[in-house]
Amino acid sequence: MSSTSATSPVTFSNFTGIDFNQIISAITAADQVPINNLQNQVVAENTAISTLGTIGGDFTSFQTALNNLNTSTAIAPMGVTVSSGAPFSASVIGGPTAGTYSVSVNQLASAESLASQGYASDTDSVGSGTITITSGGTPYPVTIDSTNNTLDGVASAINAAGAGVTAQVENTGITGAPYRLVITSNETGTANGFTVSQSLSGGTSPDFTDNEIGPVSSAITGTSTATIGGSYTGSLSQGYQFTVTSGGTLGTDPITIAYTSDSGEQGSIVVPANYSGGALTVADGLTLSLAGGTLNTGDSFAVGAFVPQLSAAQNAQVQIGNQIVTSSTNAVSNAIPGVMLALGNTGGPATVSVAPDQVAQGNDINAAVQAYNTLVNDITTNTQAVPNQTAPPLASDGGLREVLFNLQMQLGNINLSNLGITVNQTTGQLSFSQASFATAQDSNPSAVSSATQQLYSAMNPIVSGALQPNDGVIASETASDQTQVTSLDAQITNMNNELNQQTEQLQAQYALLQGTIASYQSLAALFTDSSSSDSSTTSSSTTIPGTNLTMSA
Repeated sequence: MSSTSATSPVTFSNFTGIDFNQIISAITAADQVPINNLQNQVVAENTAISTLGTIGGDFTSFQTALNNLNTSTAIAPMGVTVSSGAPFSASVIGGPTAGTYSVSVNQLASAESLASQGYASDTDSVGSGTITITSGGTPYPVTIDSTNNTLDGVASAINAAGAGVTAQVENTGITGAPYRLVITSNETGTANGFTVSQSLSGGTSPDFTDNEIGPVSSAITGTSTATIGGSYTGSLSQGYQFTVTSGGTLGTDPITIAYTSDSGEQGSIVVPANYSGGALTVADGLTLSLAGGTLNTGDSFAVGAFVPQLSAAQNAQVQIGNQIVTSSTNAVSNAIPGVMLALGNTGGPATVSVAPDQVAQGNDINAAVQAYNTLVNDITTNTQAVPNQTAPPLASDGGLREVLFNLQMQLGNINLSNLGITVNQTTGQLSFSQASFATAQDSNPSAVSSATQQLYSAMNPIVSGALQPNDGVIASETASDQTQVTSLDAQITNMNNELNQQTEQLQAQYALLQGTIASYQSLAALFTDSSSSDSSTTSSSTTIPGTNLTMSA
């Protein structure tokens, strides 16, 4: 560089120990500032894109709510009510016709359920052979062998047969023979009934056809034994308990035996003094036989009586006016069109009323109100700057503010009170009152319908316009911001490349300078060594070359 240059030189008064990396970092940090500014702009643009996405979702939710509201006006949602104490509940499952119906439940649907006689244990052997379940006219044979010939094993084998039934072992608690094999159809209705047959040998076969009397459980301290026989005619599976209230010797003394059943039956059996054996009548077809010997007062014994059919397969039967309707289940959908009756008991008549559902209509209006409020709040919050606060992401967005203005202007042309809606004049938010809506609906339903249609007709075009995929405010502004992001990213890439090149050049220049300085240091050391040998003859100090270095900037 010319010595006459006006540029101030860069001077290193003592170049030893200089960190050139700090110099390079300072230079690159200054050049990084405009890049950081561009990156901040990218963040702002991406925030604007995300915010536009949120507001676009608000527009979509509002449009959905408007469509639902418009549909409920054209086809009013219907509701169903049932008079108090009805043996069923009701719900809408389609498009029922308004009306009032008198409904009685004559019969509930039930599933076929059969049970075997009682067993002392769930591991008692039933023998080997085949048990056949016939359901819907189709036989399902179940093989029973040494691997599954207990009550538990039979239940598992039946369940694996796919016969449309479920088998399980139940402990009834009946003295002497509490365990029963119970088979139940998986579905209610007469079409789902079944039968059970068996060909087993070598054990106690389960009987699903005849009433059975179980073994006697005895606590007799005397020398006599008791046998219960007969043909059980009762309709319940239950236990009978016997207690000797007046003991003695059979055939010599009169003996009295009291009995009770699980269902509450009770009575007394008198054994005459001249009893010589034979059957004594008890109840429900049961008979008592006693062997000779003695019975002591307080002696007791018990027996179980079993009925195979726990419940019969039958259809539900409902009467609507003077018409009988049957159903295979207790969920009856063929009695009142568009209405499901869930039967819980028999009884009636009860009144079923089908009428427009004001609550459902109110819910549709309220959904539209809430969606509108969310849209208004998000547009306002993200477009209106507040003094002394950070500007929102869309502070310069006039398009959204114009859409909001149009929505609010259109609301002013509708009698919202007919919909139970009021407007907060300060915030622009809407409020809905179900009570006010119900009053308006009862007093003037046509005005309600008209206001609903006006609301849809006024709001939907504006919302649809904002959501247009190409030129709607959401799509166009999003595309503009995305274009800006692409441009900024390209500028940032170019400036980063230039900065990297500049850094590499500086590193090369300072490396060369550092090498030059190192050579001066070596030369200075040489002169120092030479001058030290003549130090005895000179009193003046020698200046080391390179201790002061001047470079033109």
